[in-house]
Amino acid sequence: MKHIFIAAALILSMNSHAATQDLDQLLNKIEADIKAQRLAKPTGNNALEGIDAFRAQAPFDYRITPLIYKFGESYVSLANKAIAKKKYGQAQGYLDIAWQVASLTPGLEEAQAKNDKLSSGKAKPKAKKGPSAAELKQQKALAATAAAEKKRLDNERRNKAKADKNAKIAANKKAQADKKAKQQAEKKRRLAADNAAKKQKLNKQLAAAEAEKARLEALAKKSKASSVAKAAPKAATETAIVATTAKETSAPIASYPLAQDKIANRNRDISADLEPICKAILDNDASIVLHTGTKADYRWLTVRLTLCTRRLDSGFRLRHSFQAETSEGPFMTLHPARNTALIGSTLD
Repeated sequence: MKHIFIAAALILSMNSHAATQDLDQLLNKIEADIKAQRLAKPTGNNALEGIDAFRAQAPFDYRITPLIYKFGESYVSLANKAIAKKKYGQAQGYLDIAWQVASLTPGLEEAQAKNDKLSSGKAKPKAKKGPSAAELKQQKALAATAAAEKKRLDNERRNKAKADKNAKIAANKKAQADKKAKQQAEKKRRLAADNAAKKQKLNKQLAAAEAEKARLEALAKKSKASSVAKAAPKAATETAIVATTAKETSAPIASYPLAQDKIANRNRDISADLEPICKAILDNDASIVLHTGTKADYRWLTVRLTLCTRRLDSGFRLRHSFQAETSEGPFMTLHPARNTALIGSTLD
C-alpha cells in the first residue's frame, strides 16, 4: 500500500520549477528504460528504480506521472499477453506490480477482472490486489487537482508566450519606425547638401559670365578704332552682308570658343562640342551671335546649332546673327532673348 499512496502523491505536482538538470536527465533515462522494456530488470538499470529515485528527490513533481502510466501500461500489456498464453500466475505477477506502482493505469481493472475469471483459482492472487474504493476516490481527486494545476501552468506559459510575442512585435515596429525616421533625416540632409552645391555652382557660373562679359567689353573697346580697317571682306556677297548687318547692342551673358579645324573641315563631330552650348541657350532662352571668318562658316554652324537645339526641344526657335571675326579664332556669344535675328536673311 505504500507504493499506492506514493503514486497518488506524485499526481499533485504543485511546482514545475523544482526540477533540476539531474531530474531532467533522470526523466530521460526512465523514458528510455520503458521503451527498451527495462521495467524492473536488470538490477541497477531499470525504469522502476529510476521512478523510485525521482519520487525520493521530487515527490511533488508531476512530470513523472505520464511515465508512471507508461510503466503501468507496459505491465498491463505483459499481463494480457500472459493471459492469452494461459499463464495466469505470471499475469498476476505483472498485475501486482502495476497495482503497486500505477494503480490508475487505464485497462488495469479490466485485465485484473479477466485474469480472475479465467484463472478460476489456478492463480492465487495476493490478499490485496489494489486500493480500496475510498483510496481510489482520493487518488482521482488528487489527479483532478493535478490536472487543474497543469492547466493553470499551461495557461500561464501561453500568456507569457503571447506577451513575449507582442513585445517582440512592438520592438520590431519601433525599430522600423526609427529606421524610417533615420532614412528621412538622411534624405533631407542630402537634399540640403545637393541644393547648396547647385547654388554654389550657379554662383560660380554667374561670376564666370560676369568676368567674360567684362573681358568682351574691354576687347570691344580696344578693337573698336581699328575694326573697320582690319575687317577686309573675302567676297563681294559677304561684304554686302557685313555692311548691312546691325550690331548686337546687348552685353553677352556667356562666350564659348569654337574649334576652327572642325569648322573648316565641316566635321559633324562638332555636335558633341555644341551640345552643352545648346543646353545653355535653351536654359537662358538666349539669342546668339556667331563670330566667324566667313558667312559660309556661319551658315554651316547655324544648321548644326538648329539641329542641336531641336533635338533638345523640338519647339525652340533659334535666334542667331553673324558678325565677321578675323583677328581671333571663331567663337559664339549668348545674349538676352530677342524676337528676330539682327540681319534680314541669315542663310542667304
